[in-house]
Amino acid sequence: MIGIAVAALLLCTESVQAQSRVVRRDRTPERAEDRHIDRPDPRRSGNLIVPAPERPRVKVVDNEVIRSFDRERYDSNRLKMADMIFSTGGYMTTEQIVRVSRAFDYDSNRVKFLRNAYRNCVDRYNYYMVLGTLDYSSSREKIIDYVLDQKEDMLRETELVRKVSGSDMTAILKALKNESFDSTRGKMARMIVCGSLLTSRQIADMAKTFSFDSKRYDFLVYAYNFCADPQNYVVAVNTLEFSSNRNNLMKKISRR
Repeated sequence: MIGIAVAALLLCTESVQAQSRVVRRDRTPERAEDRHIDRPDPRRSGNLIVPAPERPRVKVVDNEVIRSFDRERYDSNRLKMADMIFSTGGYMTTEQIVRVSRAFDYDSNRVKFLRNAYRNCVDRYNYYMVLGTLDYSSSREKIIDYVLDQKEDMLRETELVRKVSGSDMTAILKALKNESFDSTRGKMARMIVCGSLLTSRQIADMAKTFSFDSKRYDFLVYAYNFCADPQNYVVAVNTLEFSSNRNNLMKKISRR
């Protein structure tokens, strides 16, 4: 009897220990990866940060498009072609715009085209070149005035403002020197800088093409707004011959 009782006691003890081990396993905290967690769907979350869409890249038209203007017989259709190109996001280089402008039969239509094309020109610092396609000085004045009347925020669109290369600057200086009068030189110079990102040294080189210090001063006041390195603008200021003009310009800049 004693043996039977001991055996029964041992069986009960093993059963209790087994149940205890099961209870301990059941009470072990689940790991996050082992249990289902109802996480919010990030696509539905109000805190989702949606990246800003990339700005479309500037797309310059093919030269085949430019040649189509030569094949067109009527200016009215050429203007419609240009409007379609620009309204659908097409851009042109100044060289392409010059070629298209020369395809027009009448100066009045060239002016309309050149006004429309300016906003979609990828190298606006070269836009002075289009003036050579116009027959009348009054037409040239209309384009220059149009460019200078544009709002600065439009002129400073990031994807269109580019640094002027050395070869482009050589051509710019040559064009300025070929102007007979400081009055027209000043307008052309302002037309160039408002579509550019010029260094102080480049602005200084442009200023040196002026014959009179007063006109040079007026240009430097305007050009400062479009300088890529204003901390070096003393280089441009020093192109002024008279100390009074230098002092006035430095005061103007310091007050900004």
